Amino acid sequence: MRAIYAESFPPELRVPFAELDDGAAAGGGLVVALDGDAAAGFASLRRLDGAMFVRYFAVAAARRRQGAGRQLWQLLPGAVPGWPDQVVLEVEDPAHDPAEQLVRRGRIAFWRSCGLGLLPVPGYVMPDLTGAGPEPMLLMAAPPCAGAELRRLVRAVYAGRYGLSAADPLVGRALASVPD
Repeated sequence: MRAIYAESFPPELRVPFAELDDGAAAGGGLVVALDGDAAAGFASLRRLDGAMFVRYFAVAAARRRQGAGRQLWQLLPGAVPGWPDQVVLEVEDPAHDPAEQLVRRGRIAFWRSCGLGLLPVPGYVMPDLTGAGPEPMLLMAAPPCAGAELRRLVRAVYAGRYGLSAADPLVGRALASVPD
């Protein structure tokens, strides 16, 4: 699983490996897909206020583009007790790294094929977790939401995932960017 994690996420977007399961106490946690004794993929999850936040989701490189990611995604609701009606996650913005545009667009296309939609939060930024600086990201959710419900979801992500209050400037900028 460590190899899947390392090959799937750049260092600036990774938390220490031990933190992948820190959502277990809150009804999230780590779900690992096995092929025999070997990890084939995993999802690191954290329950938020009324939603499940997908922190990390990855499939072994040798299994990509074969339907393994979609299979893992479809199995998650049954593998996690009390799976909520709403799911939210972050994806890297293709516009912020021309060298990675194709890969990032592919990730967005994958999540769209799983039923998630992009949320209109142009000011959303992932806080600096690794010392590389804040990272502009896009939010995706199923079902998509807007207005007051979207603002609630953005606050829930910042509070439940990053421990930021509504008074934090990152939260304020993201909320101010949500259209009415």
